[in-house]
Amino acid sequence: MDGIEQAIAARPPRDLRWPLFAAFLAAILLYPIAFGSSYALGAGITVGLMAIATVGFVLLVGYAHQLAIGQAAFCMIGGYGSAVLTTRAGWDPLAAMLVCAPVSMIVAYVVGRPVLRLHGYALAMASLALQLILGFVVTQTTGLTGGALGINGVPKFALFGHVLDSDRAFFTFVWLVVALAVLIGLNIDRSRVGRSLKAIAASERAASSVAIDLPAHKVQMFVLSAGLASLAGSLTVHYLRVIEPNVFGLQYSLNLITAVVAGGMYSIWGGIMGAAAIVFLRETLRLASLPLLEGVIMGGLTMIVLLLFPRGIAGGIAVLSERFLGRAGADFAAMPAAEGEGAAIPPGAATAGAEEPVLVVEDASRAFGSLKAVDEVGFAVPRGSITALIGPNGAGKTTLFNLISGDQPIDSGRVLLEGRRIDALSGPAVARLGLARTFQNLELFDNLTVLENVMCGCTRRTRTSLAEVVLRLPRIGAEERRLAAEARHWLAFVGLGGSEARTPGTLPFGHQRLLEIARALALRPVLLLLDEPASGLNDSETEQLADLILRIRASGITVLLVEHDIRLVMGLADHIVVVDHGRKIAEGPPEPVRRDPQVRAAYLGS
Repeated sequence: MDGIEQAIAARPPRDLRWPLFAAFLAAILLYPIAFGSSYALGAGITVGLMAIATVGFVLLVGYAHQLAIGQAAFCMIGGYGSAVLTTRAGWDPLAAMLVCAPVSMIVAYVVGRPVLRLHGYALAMASLALQLILGFVVTQTTGLTGGALGINGVPKFALFGHVLDSDRAFFTFVWLVVALAVLIGLNIDRSRVGRSLKAIAASERAASSVAIDLPAHKVQMFVLSAGLASLAGSLTVHYLRVIEPNVFGLQYSLNLITAVVAGGMYSIWGGIMGAAAIVFLRETLRLASLPLLEGVIMGGLTMIVLLLFPRGIAGGIAVLSERFLGRAGADFAAMPAAEGEGAAIPPGAATAGAEEPVLVVEDASRAFGSLKAVDEVGFAVPRGSITALIGPNGAGKTTLFNLISGDQPIDSGRVLLEGRRIDALSGPAVARLGLARTFQNLELFDNLTVLENVMCGCTRRTRTSLAEVVLRLPRIGAEERRLAAEARHWLAFVGLGGSEARTPGTLPFGHQRLLEIARALALRPVLLLLDEPASGLNDSETEQLADLILRIRASGITVLLVEHDIRLVMGLADHIVVVDHGRKIAEGPPEPVRRDPQVRAAYLGS
């Protein structure tokens, strides 16, 4: 890392959200004055209409990491809904738009709730199918939608009976809707919802381990993006004053995807920049009499942008601003703690009797085809102990961890946490009950700061809803300060105080291991699973780790440890369970286990 990068990594972030937003509002008001021609206003309106949809699309694709190819389906619902209600039923355009948006959101919820529990391209195919189905419906229902000819004579948009008959008035209204969408996006970005979405995008396994509800967050963003797309569709139809199936066809969906990718899918502003780039390119080609080459040239320029700026136009600007202005974002590290915050934080309170084991595994089995990775393994983890799960490579230790934490389904047997059966629960549900874990291979959120990584671990104790986050109600700020104070506490506990503003990738490997432990501790677990925490550490770092594990146990948290460093295990563990080829071969205190012939044979060979 060169000197400039080190300075950037150590520099606390600056909150540029509100200065940028104020400048954005000023630009909205000044644009019609500076560029008052009909052509300039028309281009600005076109950019704004697309930007409303792309801001929501950024939340879905960039933040939640869910690709919806047929996003224009919700523009179609808003567009056709407004056209039908205003021309056939005589509704006011504002009322029609405000009714169509919830309808789109309901459709998105119905489609997204089952689909978003799947992985891969399920959402992409489902959204594309929805667009194709809607396209078929509108072409066949000629009496209502006009079929292939569409609906003409859609009235101009009106606010409470006042028609926005000038381009200047409509431009201002459209861009105020864009500003509202941006405000919603910024409020989500700097909240526990935004952190959770970025965590999901970085590592779904790690997000599950800190009790982040993956399906719920994905559905929320799908629904929200559908609502914004519907608003864009309604306003587009009232601007064009006509709608037919090709207005929101597959090409429109592809334009939305291109705008978000080229503009920057990890930035709220990226969607607007991408929309502006698309419209500018289209108008340039039209003026140059080259409209037929639009797809080819647009694809080529998108590839060039991505090669030069992998995170899009907004990402490229962010990199430059980091070098000269410091990173943008709320400086949680500098937030003053509210009164009473930041004091020593107790671990999750135990709910069972002190004599009852924290964890009981009964005859757990898991097979992958003909390979039995875990074969009827059973053991108990005494409360307040450091229990080690050891065995040679390939013995099934990590698979057993995955079964306990809900990361993989169990074939047979039972797992009980504080007397409650958890083997049928999902990873987030297990984490919410107080079981935290680290991973054999580091699973950090590289798109978040060190402090934000640990704040993600506090998710199970957040109470604010998405509506409160969107509206930025007063208690949001208080909750953010509380979470930041807790995260600072755990960073100091593991020895990473002062690293809050850095990103995980700028930390030494040993400190990244500590960061993962701090994030797990922020869950305030009753049981902490450490999967080979000493892997990759030198002797000095291993000694520091051993001291940390003892302090974790002293704080009241029970530890279950998988580790290959036998010296570390024998020096720390109160109780040892040994597995080999998926079966338990020994269990007990360290010394008897070390002398066990089966254990010696497993490690040294018979």
